[in-house]
Amino acid sequence: MSKSSKKSKQKTDAPQSETSSSQSAPWFTGLILISAVGLTWIFWGGLWSGGGLIGGDLYTYFFPQKSFFADRLHAGEFPLWNSNIGHGVPLVAESQTGAFYPFNYFAYRFLPVNAAYNFVQILHYILAFVFTAMYVRRLGYSLIAALFAGLVYTYGWFPSRICLEWAIIGGAWLPLTLWCVESFFQTRLWRYPILLCFALAMQILPGHFNLAFITQLMLLVYIPARIWFSRDNATEQLKPRRRSTVILLLLALIAAYGLSAVQLGPTWELKQLSQRAEVGERSHQPGYGHIPVWYLSQVVAPWAWYPYEVNLDAGLGPGSDATNQVEAHLYFGIATVLLLIYGTFQKAWTGDRRLVLLAIIGFLALLYTPGWFLPLTKHLPGFSFFTGPGRYGIVTTFAVAVLAGVCLERLVMNWNKMIQLVVVSLVCLFTIADFWIVSRYVTYAAIIPNPPINQVEKSALRKIVNEYGKPVRLFAPGANLPTLIGVSSTPVYLGIGPEQYFDPKLTMPAPLPFKEPATPEQIEWLRKAGVTHILSQHKLDLNRWPVKPVWSDFDAVINPAWGRFDEPLYFYELEGSRGRLAWTHPEANQSATIKTYRANEIIIEADTPTEDTLILTDLYYPGWKVYVDGQPAEGELIEGMYRGVKLPAGKHEVIWTYQSGWFLIGGIISCVTLLIIMTTAHFRFWNPILSQMKNRTMEVKPD
Repeated sequence: MSKSSKKSKQKTDAPQSETSSSQSAPWFTGLILISAVGLTWIFWGGLWSGGGLIGGDLYTYFFPQKSFFADRLHAGEFPLWNSNIGHGVPLVAESQTGAFYPFNYFAYRFLPVNAAYNFVQILHYILAFVFTAMYVRRLGYSLIAALFAGLVYTYGWFPSRICLEWAIIGGAWLPLTLWCVESFFQTRLWRYPILLCFALAMQILPGHFNLAFITQLMLLVYIPARIWFSRDNATEQLKPRRRSTVILLLLALIAAYGLSAVQLGPTWELKQLSQRAEVGERSHQPGYGHIPVWYLSQVVAPWAWYPYEVNLDAGLGPGSDATNQVEAHLYFGIATVLLLIYGTFQKAWTGDRRLVLLAIIGFLALLYTPGWFLPLTKHLPGFSFFTGPGRYGIVTTFAVAVLAGVCLERLVMNWNKMIQLVVVSLVCLFTIADFWIVSRYVTYAAIIPNPPINQVEKSALRKIVNEYGKPVRLFAPGANLPTLIGVSSTPVYLGIGPEQYFDPKLTMPAPLPFKEPATPEQIEWLRKAGVTHILSQHKLDLNRWPVKPVWSDFDAVINPAWGRFDEPLYFYELEGSRGRLAWTHPEANQSATIKTYRANEIIIEADTPTEDTLILTDLYYPGWKVYVDGQPAEGELIEGMYRGVKLPAGKHEVIWTYQSGWFLIGGIISCVTLLIIMTTAHFRFWNPILSQMKNRTMEVKPD
């Protein structure tokens, strides 16, 4: 064979391998997709049939954020600010709403809140399974390995975390990023680095960046190790262009940040102004959510822990960060562990350097889960910001899933087809049952047929507050939850929120009066904070509370969400509150009325006979601009938290608008990055003339 023909063969090898593997792709893809959807029916059939989740952070964190987002979208407004959480929070910066995540936008724009939430959850379980199977197939292993790996990764790590929406949304994209890298190694086609940009961006855009950070760390280890140390035929062919390959993939990572800048910009601003502004200070504990080393025995002895509610904080010693069963969950399945033991002794995977690399990365992630290395890493960017060392177990689970899938393939590869089918089916069915049982023992959420979020229109409290005529701010024991009926509520529950909500000088003096009568100092704080109503789980002593009874009964939303099915709620109006609007020096003939109250804009009509400062008891935060009679005015920080503007004597129109500078900067960066990527894609393979020129240059002339 001539040298030129050898060169020609080398050049056509990569595309041919991709083409030949794709000949059976429709059949394989169909079976993978059917399996992915079918498993969601087994695990989340109640969500498919219109039920909903309750428990964990669902009604104290996720639904309050999603409901406000959906309400404003249905009203034709894209909300940048959420005025219902406390005195307001930047919605696009907060880490749970995911306003710029495409699936979130379309789901909450066109579906009811519960249906949208279920749709997003189920969709990402399907994606996680499919992407994992795709990666295993890309490594060259069989459908058996692909299906079992998808099962172990998707249903070993995520179901117990069903109360943490960000887990499955972020985790679904991890295997796709690795598939993109391997696809690029094998084909050297630019489409895969471009797709990698979008896969990484889809991890960032939902707003909770923890798993995106872990994925990026994994890639920073995986890519150079695959090229230099875990070589195979594909990476050997990259030998002349290793450096350019790494640079191109690094550019893909940078481009992902550019695509996500619209979300990263506002969140970065909030981080600087939040309780996490100083590492280790205030309420931020990087070690929260670790896996106690003795609890790792769950991997081989689940029966010792999972039927019980285990107090994982007991015996950790003073100064130790807290954790819980969900954050500390790490389980691969009994059959998976047995397959790993078999495969290791039989060298089923140790001969493949790619799998050895995955095993090493998974083991390193496992070592990090107990939090042993936090004294070193907590001072590093990223490591210091995110809590939950136990979350690195997702990498371990993925590595174990792939290895176990390969071990199962090697176990049955020489058996009769019928025996293969029977054994693989039994192993999969046993593992499904194993994961299903564990997911019901280790969880803080349950599926119910008629969730409270579906009863919002039937809420008696919602009707009362809508008839009040003014914006209502509640003081209630269930943080954030009362906002489901369309009111603002304090105190708040925020993983990352404005520091004013965590500053003891600005928050209500402790302990909060949920069971005991409020002190005079607490009453004064409530009045100054503009709290108009009190929602209580028990009757208030009218001799010690300056309140007027308004309503007492069962509410279709609040009662079931609080689990109070036999006891009524008590709703009172607080006397003497200054409400949403007030004056610094109130006079009898002053007036101020809110004419429009939207997420991003508040219009007020004010009249004062003398110069005075109009106070809006909403949070003063960068990006809020004020206009008086159409002209820009100078906003003031009032009492360390609220917004104020000085008005001359007379009648005025005051408009507060939220114009986030970081949102605009991030949006511009995202648009420019998208334009660059699309232009690059156009010149690489969309322009037919350029493609023909490229093909001619690649042709090899005969000797």
